[in-house]
Amino acid sequence: MRPEFTGIAFQDPSKAESNIDRLAGRLAPGLAAPVASLLAHSPDPDGALNLLERYVLGAPQDVLKDLARHPTALTYLVAIFGYSTFLAESFFSDPSLPAQFARDRKFTKLKSREELMQDYARFATTHPDVWLSAQLARFKRRNYLRIVLKDVLGLSTLGETTLELSMLADVMLWNALIFCDLELEKRYGQPQYRDAQGRIVRSGFSIVSLGKLGGNELNYSSDIDLLFIFGDGGELPEAEISNREYFVRLAQQVTEILSRPTPEGPVFRIDLRLRPQGNEGELAVNLSHALRYYADTAHDWERQALIKVRYSAGDEKLARQFIHQMQPQVYTAEVNFAAIKTALLSREKIDRKRRSQVAQGQEGINVKIDRGGIRDIEFLVQCLQRVYGGSEPWLRSGGTLFSLHKLHDKRHISGRDFHELTQAY
Repeated sequence: MRPEFTGIAFQDPSKAESNIDRLAGRLAPGLAAPVASLLAHSPDPDGALNLLERYVLGAPQDVLKDLARHPTALTYLVAIFGYSTFLAESFFSDPSLPAQFARDRKFTKLKSREELMQDYARFATTHPDVWLSAQLARFKRRNYLRIVLKDVLGLSTLGETTLELSMLADVMLWNALIFCDLELEKRYGQPQYRDAQGRIVRSGFSIVSLGKLGGNELNYSSDIDLLFIFGDGGELPEAEISNREYFVRLAQQVTEILSRPTPEGPVFRIDLRLRPQGNEGELAVNLSHALRYYADTAHDWERQALIKVRYSAGDEKLARQFIHQMQPQVYTAEVNFAAIKTALLSREKIDRKRRSQVAQGQEGINVKIDRGGIRDIEFLVQCLQRVYGGSEPWLRSGGTLFSLHKLHDKRHISGRDFHELTQAY
């Protein structure tokens, strides 16, 4: 084996040697030492080398020349190849992408929702597709590549990573909503009502998120919890379909666009079970109905889920109105005994589920639902948010990590507990 690679702990040294020899025939000689150094720090040097060999043998000569001119591109290749076979496929379908990342001076920058919207507009122009689901899925994968690279190379914090994943999801929601709304409007006209001044105005529609997305803590494999709200207002008699029917169809089509299988996989797995009445309720509900439901009918755990409610797409004013009017249902000025009971019952339910799994032979450590795991921490923090959030509005932020910081600042949890909880989460 070439001397640069002798210190790497390959599981299959003979195959690694063959791969290295084939690389030497295609890569510039000066890249051998950087490749060896990168593989030595990879979590899976064998897998990374296999994929790198496949990439180099299939890449055009101009791309290989770009690797010599921009060695940072090699860092990106080996990092992805060592972490994600799924994301690696993007480099095979677009071999010039690593060099593009290396030339991008803003690569390490945290992108805002507005910048991601602009990126998608450019991407849609340069990568047209009659199938919106496939276009959105490709755009998502390209951005996941960028976000994963910043993550594994230590160029972004956990909070920045989950925030950017969440903003990217908002952009997917926005573009799916724009497309579906235009299609429905062509067919049925705008959904309208007559306001208090007698003017005919368009009815609002908003997508609010809950769960990980609502807390701006989306991870790479999260599904997204959504709630579709539309505005109040009397129907116009001449309308072809009612506003309710229009918005139910709109919610259905947005959901289908985002969850439809594509060659890149679905854009997202959509979970609508947190909507009023769960699976038995309509996909979209008007504002008044939603407010009545949470005030009079909802279980306390449903109100607790609204801790992480956040505006994601559509009519922002409508979403803000819903979120503001829901606050008294979630937080109270006095000690919230219902919140404490909800947390205890949730813990018991998780315990039963875990015991059932162990009985079926699923032993070992489950970081999500074992005691001290992610779910435990989330329910503890949400309980504390509801107990103290009535008098301390800062605790009403949906994000678990942010709320842990605020609880620590207010001395509601000790420094030691804060450190252990944040590390476990």
